[in-house]
Amino acid sequence: MLEKILVRLSFGCKIVDVANGACINRGIIVVLVSQEIADRKIVHNAKPAGKRPTTYDATVGCIIQEGVEINGRSFTLAPRGIVWVISAETFSVPDDTTGLATLRTTWTHDGLLALNVGIVDPGWNGQLAAAIVNFSQDSFVIDKGEAFLRVVFHGHHASGSPRITKDGERYKREIINKSLKFSTTFLQMDKLVSEVSDKVFGLPKWAQYIAIYGFLLALLAIIAPLSLSVYSDYYTGPERIEILQGQIDDLKDEKQTSEEVDALKKRITDLEDAMRHASQMRDEPSVVPQWIETSRPREAR
Repeated sequence: MLEKILVRLSFGCKIVDVANGACINRGIIVVLVSQEIADRKIVHNAKPAGKRPTTYDATVGCIIQEGVEINGRSFTLAPRGIVWVISAETFSVPDDTTGLATLRTTWTHDGLLALNVGIVDPGWNGQLAAAIVNFSQDSFVIDKGEAFLRVVFHGHHASGSPRITKDGERYKREIINKSLKFSTTFLQMDKLVSEVSDKVFGLPKWAQYIAIYGFLLALLAIIAPLSLSVYSDYYTGPERIEILQGQIDDLKDEKQTSEEVDALKKRITDLEDAMRHASQMRDEPSVVPQWIETSRPREAR
């Protein structure tokens, strides 16, 4: 095995291999403990609660969404919401140190994800920021002063990296400009759904007109026969009744059988019922579903 158990003898970069007692000078990277982080003066404006045995927890200092800084002490991040968070602390990373920032495990367990955490380069002197997305189904409250990033620092040989310094106001302006490129929700779901539906269900103008005309023709095919039947029963019924009554009188005069007379009377009764029903249909509002559900009157024999 290349690496055995490594023990730091001092707060410098000297490392020994306990297995053989030989000094290792091959650029082995080791994690700095809390005291070493403090001795190298890496974290400025550090909070006692943020100090961990081998890491430092950066706290929420500024909250920004779509170019607007949130002034309150807390912010409620809705499901699929995106917000930028800037640390309250400033980090001055030496030339022989590299940081690695990750979102707190507590936040990830609650369904949050940081889009841009990662390496803090040697020579960086400024705050840390991350875009936070709420992937859970519940809202999440972000309080200022709350720990949100866990940063681990690795000591190594001098890298020769240039010093990059950004003061608080300049860095905040940069994050505000970046936040303007983000929607308030992940993937802009409303816009995405609209675009997808337009692609899937979108039709040319001429096809849309054909679809509308086809629907109107189908509706007319249902309404027209019903309307014609009602009109026929209502307006031609009296004339047909008179004809049938005349036939009854003729049968009486000719002394026809009572069965024929009864059959004609039944036809008259059925026709009168149909006329009353048609009259009711005419007085009611013209609602197609009611016409469809109504049985058509029987034709006179």
